[in-house]
Amino acid sequence: MPLAHSELRPNPAGAMRFARNDAMITAPAPANGYEPAMRRTHDARIALLDEDQQTRDMLREYLEGQGMHVVPVANGTELRHLVSQEPIDAVILDVMARGEDSLGLLREMAEQPGTPPVMLLSAVASDIDRIVGLELGADDYLAKPFNPRELLARLRVVLRRGNAATARAAATPVLTFAGWVLDPTFYVVRDAAGRDVDLTSGEFKLLHALAVHAGQVVSREALLRLVHGDEAEAFDRAIDVAVSRLRAKLVRHGGGALIRTVRGEGYLFAARI
Repeated sequence: MPLAHSELRPNPAGAMRFARNDAMITAPAPANGYEPAMRRTHDARIALLDEDQQTRDMLREYLEGQGMHVVPVANGTELRHLVSQEPIDAVILDVMARGEDSLGLLREMAEQPGTPPVMLLSAVASDIDRIVGLELGADDYLAKPFNPRELLARLRVVLRRGNAATARAAATPVLTFAGWVLDPTFYVVRDAAGRDVDLTSGEFKLLHALAVHAGQVVSREALLRLVHGDEAEAFDRAIDVAVSRLRAKLVRHGGGALIRTVRGEGYLFAARI
């Protein structure tokens, strides 16, 4: 894959309002009464975990008005059960949900093969918080308060990205290198001794992005784009930390020489595919 740096439907007039405590989020209706429609994301199933019941209800009403099916859950236990038992296309997760270690839940989900993409919502929106969320496997991070139309636009991007990744994985052959096996369809990596390598979803995507460009120097910006999509914000430090963690796991399986740092340029997958 190269590293190169409408349809409309009616929308009722009026604004959709979302209240969170005293803060009001308002989505003005388009002047022409129409909103873009994305057929490929029209009937997506979305799991929604937000600590505020009113926010859950209003988001559900808004997204279902856009043709999606929203399944609200009250806690992490319900979310785990839902994702494991039913087909879910994306998860919207409130980082600040009371009584939940939401980042721990995100990490846990990211470690499971086939986990749907996750969009984080948070009242905290510093660079470091976004970096941590992306490092742990989030596909997008949206600060509260937000315009629900922005959430919808971002969610559609996440869904399309997830669909594209699934299609690419299904069409991509198993990669072999230095006795290792990388299977993009089942998110499986085995070392030269045949042992499974335990990677998070984000680490797997990073390794795969490097492996399919074996012998080429891939810049940090390109890696971020390959792993998180064109809409990801470019945090060089986030990629450096992610590569460092991936390397540490590869080292434990005798793969310490697989990824090389090219100073000032990026990273290179050194094994021959």
